Amino acid sequence: MANRTEQDFLGKVEVPADAYYGAFTVRAANTFKLSGQKVDLRIIRAYILIKKVAALANSELGVLDKRVADAIIKSCDETLNGKFNDQFILDAFQAGAGTPMHMNVNEVLANRATELLGGKKGQYLVHTNNHVNMAQSSNDVTPTAIRIAALLEVKNLIKEAEAIQRSFEKKAKQYEKLIKVGRTHLQDAVPISYGQVFDAYSKSIRDDVYRIGYLFECLEYLGIGGTAIGTGINTHPKFKEKMVFHLSKITGLKLKAADSSIQTTQDTNSFLSASSSLRNYATTLNRIANDLRLLASGPKTSIAEIILPAVEPGSSIMPGKINPSAPEAVNMVCVQVMANDFAILQAANSSQLELNWMTPLIAYNLMQALDLLKNATKMFREKCIDGLRVDEKRCREHFDNSFAYATAFNPYLGYSQVSKLVTEAYTRNKSLKQLIIEKKLLSEKEVERIIASALGPSETIAKK
Repeated sequence: MANRTEQDFLGKVEVPADAYYGAFTVRAANTFKLSGQKVDLRIIRAYILIKKVAALANSELGVLDKRVADAIIKSCDETLNGKFNDQFILDAFQAGAGTPMHMNVNEVLANRATELLGGKKGQYLVHTNNHVNMAQSSNDVTPTAIRIAALLEVKNLIKEAEAIQRSFEKKAKQYEKLIKVGRTHLQDAVPISYGQVFDAYSKSIRDDVYRIGYLFECLEYLGIGGTAIGTGINTHPKFKEKMVFHLSKITGLKLKAADSSIQTTQDTNSFLSASSSLRNYATTLNRIANDLRLLASGPKTSIAEIILPAVEPGSSIMPGKINPSAPEAVNMVCVQVMANDFAILQAANSSQLELNWMTPLIAYNLMQALDLLKNATKMFREKCIDGLRVDEKRCREHFDNSFAYATAFNPYLGYSQVSKLVTEAYTRNKSLKQLIIEKKLLSEKEVERIIASALGPSETIAKK
């Protein structure tokens, strides 16, 4: 393949002749061969939206020639349509502040805009820094791109989370009257209905969805226009407000100018807040998946009150074995999301002086966490929750053979006497209610009424 020669202040660089990227990208590609994973195209797309709006804003402000601006805008539109996806070749793990992936974008747009003006790749009639990057820096563009990409993607996660919440609501209504043994410390405790269990899951997810939406709003405040360290050097006084206005219009997001671009250049805690909401949601999903695996355990020698849909054979050696494969996959995803959050914590903790340079790490982990949770939530709902059944016969057997309803008799017989009755019933292998009736402490009718009231008056199933 033929090459063209480009030169930067470090010297000459050989670039593939047909490449829209240039010298900076080649240097970075040769240096950062770390993960084998390329920069997320959604981050690239956000960069390009910023470049399009910057060209428009600078043109409107009279600091960028309209002909050049129009060429940049057209090259952005073509790139947004996927025309040059193969030109974004850099590893997701790279130099600090995302300068390589930022310059990869600048070079592709500059070379395409140069072609649109009649030039050839490498001539840079439209310059990467002077024109495409006018009034911008990696230090304000990269965090802005991450904010936009994350805000656009979180909508998809919220949609899936709301769908699984509704699935649990349906299960709550379906099993509203099915009483089971409630368990604490993995030991029999007091009665609860499966409707109440599923309703509690639904409400936990509802609260997580609220927190995700609320904390991702922190990302709506943009430091774009701050350039190198947030002071806005080399920008028009009205550039920042024009950028926020046009970015809001083109993305449909409720974007706002940050009070201090200096702060947003140094302080990446807004990403940590957003990530923490994903970690919380992962904690909820992980807990639910753990519960379902335990409740489905057996099926002949353990709890086995829940019947999960079979999605695959469970063993390469044990015939007929079925594993809780969907919940297991959810568990693994949730652990990874928690690890992503820890990486973002360390990145946010690495800010020094006027810059947090770990934005590429934040971008990678935040977008991966969004993807993993979105996909795991969808799979969990479709392959597990929607098809989940409760074995009512098994629940009744467990309940009747347990002492889970013993606490309900405390107001009538007293804690000490009930404790002795439970011990005697266990020793004599009798049910507690049999023993109470046998000893004529309460009538059968009274016993059944007390057991029926054991769910408590405060717990109700949400109805929409």
